[in-house]
Amino acid sequence: MNSSGLVGVFGGSFDPPHLGHAEVASSFWQNFPNAKELLIVPNHSSPWKQNKKTPPQLILDLVKAQFQNFPNTKVWDWEIKRETPSYTEETILELLKVKPDAGLVLLIGEDNYSEFHKWKNWENILDKVHSLLVFRRFSESIPQNRNLQKFRNKIVFLQNRIIEAASIDLREELPKCILENSKPIALSAEVWDIILKNRSYC
Repeated sequence: MNSSGLVGVFGGSFDPPHLGHAEVASSFWQNFPNAKELLIVPNHSSPWKQNKKTPPQLILDLVKAQFQNFPNTKVWDWEIKRETPSYTEETILELLKVKPDAGLVLLIGEDNYSEFHKWKNWENILDKVHSLLVFRRFSESIPQNRNLQKFRNKIVFLQNRIIEAASIDLREELPKCILENSKPIALSAEVWDIILKNRSYC
């Protein structure tokens, strides 16, 4: 497929979104400059994590602010508006209904790549997508997952710049940061302004 028909799918909690997420979007566009679009897909809750305390609308506002300056990058709210855990297979199947001719590129971190064979119907996911784009979150090199060997032609490894940021750590830091009016380094000014205005994460 011509890269002009590719659609990136970048899901996660984005609770809150940070500069590490922005770096992944930058890397996607550097590798696929002619892609049709990049969809940011915040989830309602993950099967692997506790339910969120942050209101869905606030997360949507934060995500839109974080990615507003990226070309052809949109927020898709299908997952976060469903009050159920988000399974990637369901998201991919729904997207293919909406965009039947798209070549979907699924973006995941190296930690999720290592555990990908434990995801619900993971082989079906890989059958449906054009490629799996694996980015680095913490590791200088991406560990191998032998369970995905037969899909190796569909897997692309990014050499993205690692930005030390994690939403779970930010949620712990933010109450003090808000009290002191001190923006965490990992947050963009746009995201920080919304958090400060709403006094969220206190």
